[in-house]
Formats: sequence, C-alpha cells, structure tokens
Amino acid sequence: MNLDRFSSSFDQNRDRIVSQWMELLAFPSISTEPAHHRDCLACAEWLVRHLHSIGFDNARLLQTPGKPVVFAERPGRPGKPVVLFYGHYDVQPVDPVSEWRTPPFTPTLLDGRMRARGAQDNKGQHFYALKALETLIRDDRLQATVKIIIEGEEECGSHGISATMTEWRERLQADLLLITDIAMDGPRTPTITMGLRGLIHLTAELSGPLRDLHSGAHGGVAPNPALELPRLLATLHARDGVIAVPGFYDGVQPISPEEKVLALSMPFDPELYRRQTGVPPTGGERGRPVAERLGLRPCIDVNGIHAGFDGPGVKTIIPAKARAKLTARLAAGQDPALCLAALEAHLRQHAPEGLTLTIVEKGVGGPGFRLSPQSEWIARAAATLRGMYNTEPTRRWEGASIPVIAGLARVSGAEPLLVGFGLEEDSIHAPNESFALEQFRNGYLYVASLLAGL
Repeated sequence: MNLDRFSSSFDQNRDRIVSQWMELLAFPSISTEPAHHRDCLACAEWLVRHLHSIGFDNARLLQTPGKPVVFAERPGRPGKPVVLFYGHYDVQPVDPVSEWRTPPFTPTLLDGRMRARGAQDNKGQHFYALKALETLIRDDRLQATVKIIIEGEEECGSHGISATMTEWRERLQADLLLITDIAMDGPRTPTITMGLRGLIHLTAELSGPLRDLHSGAHGGVAPNPALELPRLLATLHARDGVIAVPGFYDGVQPISPEEKVLALSMPFDPELYRRQTGVPPTGGERGRPVAERLGLRPCIDVNGIHAGFDGPGVKTIIPAKARAKLTARLAAGQDPALCLAALEAHLRQHAPEGLTLTIVEKGVGGPGFRLSPQSEWIARAAATLRGMYNTEPTRRWEGASIPVIAGLARVSGAEPLLVGFGLEEDSIHAPNESFALEQFRNGYLYVASLLAGL
C-alpha cells in the first residue's frame, strides 16, 4: 500500500496543502443565501483553476438551473476501472455568528484543528481527496480513469445537479462512485457506510378561525388549531413506535441474515448516547436494535411546531392557525413519491372537524439505498483501512441522507463506496466547525492508497 511513501509526501507538502485548504475555506459559499451567490461562483471557479494545476487539464464548470457543477476528467489506462468522485463546495449558514470563537470564514489552524465553516463538511473531506490525486498524478501512479464532480447545492437540496445529471449520463459513466462526505464511528474506528436513508419533507398547517380569538369568549366552543395539530401528529405512530400510515412500509427491503449480524456487531453505548444527547435511545420502533432503527428502517419526525403566542407573560387567545414541519427518513426499497403521497393522505384523512388542513410545501429528497456486504469495492476499502489502522473496520448503515447519491449511482451505473473521516466533535452545521489535521491526513492516505491499488 506504500503508506510510508504517501505519509512522507504529505508531510513534505504539509504547509502548501494547508495553505491551499485555507484558501478554499475562505470563500463564504453559502448556497441557501442569495447574498452569497457570487461567493459560490468564485469558489467553483477557484476549484476549476486548482484542478487544472494538479493535472486535470479539462476541468470546467457545467451549468445547471442552480449553482454550477465543477467537473473534471483524467483518462487512465485501458482496462482499468473508472472512478467518479463526488463532493460539494457549498456550506451551511453560520448563524448564530456570536457563538463562533474564530470568524467562520477566516480559517484558523489551532491545536491541530482547522476551524472554519466547511472545514470538514465538505471542503475538507473533498480537498484531501484532490491532494491525494495530485500526488498520484505527480508520481505517475494513477492508472484508473478519474472523473470529479463537485456540486454547489448539497446543503440546500442538490436541485441543480438533480435536474441536469440525466443529460450527462454518458459523461458520468463509471464503475465506482467514491464518496468521502461521511463520518466514522470514532478517531481510531475506521468505518464503511453500507447505505443511506432516503428523505421526504412536508409542512402541514391547520387553520379555521378568521383571526386569533379571545380564549375566554370562545374557549370550549371554537376548535383550537394549536390543540388539534398535536393530536393529528400523534396519529402518525402507534404506541409501540410503529408508523401507522397505511402503505408507508410498502417496499421496505428486508434485512438479510448477514446484514442483521453486521448490524448487531455495530458498536453502540447507550450510556454514551445519553451523555452526548441528553436522552436515552428509546425512540422509533420498540423491540428493534438501535442499528436497525437508525439505518435500516424508516422513521417520521416532527422537526418543528409553531402556533400562537410565545412571548413573556400571558396572551389569552385561540390561535388562528398552527403549523408543523415533518421529515421522513426512508429505508432502501421505499418509493419516496409514494411515501409522500401516503403521508399526505393520512393527514387529510385524520384532519380534525371544523378546521382546514393545508399542505404548505412538500418535496422528495431522494431514495435510500443499501450496498451488498459481498461488494468487491467494500472489500478493497476494508483492506485499505485495515492497513492504515491495524484493525477491522466497522460496517454501519447511516441514518442520514445525501439525496443526490442514489441519483448519481443510477445515472452513472457506478457502485457507491462511502468512507469518510468526519467525527462528532467536528460540529458540522453548527458554530465552531472544525476538522483535525490528523483526520485530513488520514483521508489523504486512504484515497491515495485505495486508488493506487486499482
């Protein structure tokens, strides 16, 4: 695997790599905020120039209905695999800014950790891959064909690439879809993610009164949206946590005996979970192991509820409306459109008398998928990680979603391989995001070693 050689190369070029990483992090490429649209474009253009500089001569921007996609390709030797690498250059908003200990777009290397928005998600995790590719190209050790696609809207739905990728089918054809936008179970616990859940979302509103009503004059007579909305939401689950929406479980891919064994072997400490989150792991379908509930089974969650008065003191009203935001994580095999339709139909069927249910917005984020435990690519990744950490990597099914991955896999014909080096302490999507230089270095070693062996 030549780990010593790659380690030496990284250490010799460390200062330059860190400096370039900081240049990339300095772009406030917040895709969800229109005020930062030009910053997103500038970041994409910087990546194109950088890819040119490391040996991808045809690097360019591909236009979409949204933010442009950075694309590059470097042909390999005949008969060698084709690798499609995915990343994203957009980042999450930084609010609340007052909680940042260092400015979010002034990258700061402190105590061995790079501190900035995007330090890990995903600029750090795609940049170590680019640096590994640079090393392989310089040393003439890259035999596979490598295609790179880095989008600019992952943090707000991947709408541009999703609308356009079918037009790029021939351009994107590959054997392996390499993804590093993922976490590991611990600093010394290399992890292979065996699948992701899908995602749908919906906002429901109950309304009725023409205006907020005096609760003394109308309490006990007028139906109360703030009271009826929680009752409506409670119909989504049975008392044992099983989803009560008819048809919602249709298509859920059964868990194979081998997957069940792997799931049960996933390390999980209930007391550690309680300390990290403040609550015990008692949600979801009762009687199923945590690993199944988290990554192999669907769930419906209420993300937020708003109704009426929430200020100090008392305001005696019956609110005119109440609103709830819901998301559902989907297991492999479920059809997102059918699940969304089933969820909406259930809410309408159980809408309370005297009030009007309105679906304010809804959408599909993409389906879930699972990988075969017998995958050749997973075996290769496991061997690479085993050589780096001198331990067997864990396999897990991720409960979260990267909606575009299932679509990219379908269009490209490539098998996804998800190995990343993120950790809980990186605080992605929160103030003070950071990424340890050691994590960055390990990601570089993994990508360099994996691709050098193809």
